[in-house]
Amino acid sequence: MKKFLRLSTQKERWKAASDEELLQAYRETGNRELAAELFNRYVHLVYGLCRQHLKDREDCRDAVMAVFEQIVIKARETEIRHFNKWLYSTAKNHCITSLRAEERNTRQQEEWENYEKSSPEFMENEGFLRLYYKRTNEPDAGLLLEEAIAELEEGQQICLRLFFFEKKSYKEVAGETGYSVKQVKSHLQNGKRRLSVMLGQKFQKSQ
Repeated sequence: MKKFLRLSTQKERWKAASDEELLQAYRETGNRELAAELFNRYVHLVYGLCRQHLKDREDCRDAVMAVFEQIVIKARETEIRHFNKWLYSTAKNHCITSLRAEERNTRQQEEWENYEKSSPEFMENEGFLRLYYKRTNEPDAGLLLEEAIAELEEGQQICLRLFFFEKKSYKEVAGETGYSVKQVKSHLQNGKRRLSVMLGQKFQKSQ
């Protein structure tokens, strides 16, 4: 864990320097290797702290890197007397902020999904799509739907298929496609609107 960042300088004189000497040298030169050498002395403690708060290993690694980036910036601008204590406080605050942001995003996501799945507009749109998809007594209905979906933009096609037909949540669709949740919602909204118009036109032509 000590070499987690793999950035520490190979200069023996800096390895033997005190925290204060390294910090002062970094403030004067801006050499990231000095900041990395200083940070690597405590990176195992930072990682352990992140594990206590964030649990997921990948989230912890991301947090450690984020804390290091904060050190690179703040260590040159902030008056620091005890680097280890300051670093602990910085890492803890980052973890708490990350947790609050994740909880807020999760809560907003759940509220949005609950709203959409209980709203008349959502139910109308979902029922409209499933009506065309499942009407086996009208063989052309499924074909019309597939043709209409194929004419949508790629992002709209993918999101509609995953969300409606595979019953994925917004977050799951985002995870599979690489889109943000906001982008997924936009693709769904625009795709449903265009699909509704195209299906109406295609259905009329087929009569």
